[in-house]
Amino acid sequence: MLKDLISLVVAPIFVGIVSKLFSSWLDKKDKDDN
Repeated sequence: MLKDLISLVVAPIFVGIVSKLFSSWLDKKDKDDN
């Protein structure tokens, strides 16, 4: 029960952090290319 609740809360937060880092990394990569 508690494990399910934690995964429900942690998973979206983790995905959000990863996507933020990935998008900022892509922006840096684009700037370097130009």
